[in-house]
Amino acid sequence: MNTGERGIVMKSSTNFLRFSFFHRFCHFLTIVSFFGLVLTGIPLAFRSYGWARWLYELMGGYPTAGFIHRICAIITLFAAFLHFINLFYNISVKKQKGFFWGPKSLLIQPRDIFDIIGDLKWFLGIGKRPDFDKWIYWEKFEYLSLMWGTLVMALTGLILWFPVQFTKIIPTSVASIIDLPSIALIIHRYEAILAAGFIFTIHFFHTHLLPEKMPVDEAIFTGKITEEEFKHERLAQYKRLESQHKLDELKVPPPSLFVSFITRLFAVPILITGLVVVAFMLTALLVWAI
Repeated sequence: MNTGERGIVMKSSTNFLRFSFFHRFCHFLTIVSFFGLVLTGIPLAFRSYGWARWLYELMGGYPTAGFIHRICAIITLFAAFLHFINLFYNISVKKQKGFFWGPKSLLIQPRDIFDIIGDLKWFLGIGKRPDFDKWIYWEKFEYLSLMWGTLVMALTGLILWFPVQFTKIIPTSVASIIDLPSIALIIHRYEAILAAGFIFTIHFFHTHLLPEKMPVDEAIFTGKITEEEFKHERLAQYKRLESQHKLDELKVPPPSLFVSFITRLFAVPILITGLVVVAFMLTALLVWAI
């Protein structure tokens, strides 16, 4: 079927497994905890605005919002723990390869540079769309930024949660000059604004708000993609698996109408909430800049 370079991808009855239950579960934990962190933390960064004070009160105000924030932080760390335990198990126990190099790796590689150049040429209308493999370059950037952001937010969050204990780690001569909790607060706040802004704009538009995906990309919830989506988005991976005679191993029944309905019932309000929050944030930042 010819979908066209920029056309809408049609649905079919042939589906392939893209995300395992484990990855979908970790992503679900990340979604729930991230929104909990944003809705209880961002209002503090914009507390001089009415919408932020209203949102903070909606989340329970003090001290309830703080408890929710810490619980969500623990869930985030738990999801990260599961992710790295899974990596360790696959690499050390199952002896699987390809996590650090090759088409299955989420790390940046030379091929990604050529994909970026090819994508820019396609966007400008002077080249064909690149044939992407399992992970597209922007997905790799998002993954690495998630890992880095989680590390930064976890460290600074723990310092804010246990300021006395962390201050004792620093020598007295240094502690008298450097206010560790204040530095942690600044980093934590601006990293939070950056993370929320990135997820609610770049990630949302790349993943869910493309014409062929709206109102939501169901793959991360159902774990399944159609054959047309597979070929359109990741033709290099499709051809590679086809040449290795592994495509049939990934064939799965299509998601039921009930599962699709539940997916949209859960995901669409979250998308709308994220877009509304980022709109308020951008408005506040523009007012501040002016």
